[in-house]
Parts: sequence; structure tokens; C-alpha cells
Amino acid sequence: MKLQRIISIAILTSALSLTKGYAQRFSYVSLEAGNAITAFPITGFPQLFYSNFHPFVTVGTGFTWAEKKKHAWEQSFNLGYIYHRFVQHSIPLYTETIYRLNAGKNFALGVHLGLGYLHSVPATDRFELNADGEYEKITNLGRAQGMAKLSFSVRYALDRDWRLTLNYGVLMQGPFVKSYVPLLPYNTIQFGVQKSLIRK
Repeated sequence: MKLQRIISIAILTSALSLTKGYAQRFSYVSLEAGNAITAFPITGFPQLFYSNFHPFVTVGTGFTWAEKKKHAWEQSFNLGYIYHRFVQHSIPLYTETIYRLNAGKNFALGVHLGLGYLHSVPATDRFELNADGEYEKITNLGRAQGMAKLSFSVRYALDRDWRLTLNYGVLMQGPFVKSYVPLLPYNTIQFGVQKSLIRK
């Protein structure tokens, strides 16, 4: 419960920090899709290409805090969906602070540090024994959890309005099962597109 309060406060603080000026400066919208597998961070990366497929889709937006020459600081806001077969449906809602390095005319590299809320819903039916000795289905609307995400991205500008993105990350969900898996790690990879909202 304490973790949920901390995350709620962090998200609220982040939202309140959006002054009217920044709220009017959202610079892009994005759509990303890919795979998310439960595996140890970094070392589990190869499994993204041959192990189980768990769809991971994200929509988002963001703006630039500051930019000087080749360096920039950005903030993103994202809503996602992960389907882990037989385990859970996950809905992450999170914000990221991003350091971006413009590595060339069309290329940019990014390091993302994210924090947010994750709502998980069991992907299988659950039953419990009632007073009559019969099993009855439990209505389960899911549970509130926290999440943190570290990721690395490459961005390629097709033109002044459209960009292609590739993002590899490690997403930590918790508390998952306190007794033996307090933190559930996901390795994620997503390909996507960004549409600029800035008129040039």
C-alpha cells in the first residue's frame, strides 16, 4: 500500500508540474508495438526474438524541457497494454524523463527512466470453495501495482513530421507475488512511429 501511495504522489506531482505553458507544447504523439517477456533484465534480451510472444502496445505524447545543440531533455506520458497469456492483462500508465542525443541529421539516441501505475487483471478464471462445498467463480477486477522502466531508444526522422522508433527496455512490476516474486521483470522491445505536432 505504501508503494502505491508513493507512486500516486509521484504521478500527481509530475502532472501538477505541467504548467499551462508546457501543456500547450506537446510536441508529438506516438504509437509503439512489440513484445514483452518475463526474463532477467538485459540477459533476457535474446528471448524477445525466439521465446513466447506477449503483445505490448503503447500510445503516448510528450514535450521537450530543454534543448541545446545536440542534447535535449524530454518528458513523455504513456498508456500501454500487455497481454501475458495465462497470467495477466496489464495496463501501465507512466511518465518518462528522457535524455536525447542527436547523433546525426536524422538519428537520435535516447535513455528513458520511467515510473508509474500498473493495473493487472488475471488472465484466467479463479474459483473458491463456498459454504455449500461448491466452487464458484470469483469476480476479479484486478489490482493496483507500481512499475518502473528503464529503456534505450533509437529514433530516425523520415521527414520533418514523421519518425520511426526502436525501443528496448526493462519493466519492473511489483509487488507481484510477495512470498516468492516481489518484482516481476519484463524485457520489452517495441517498434513505433511518432507524428510531430509542431508546425515548422
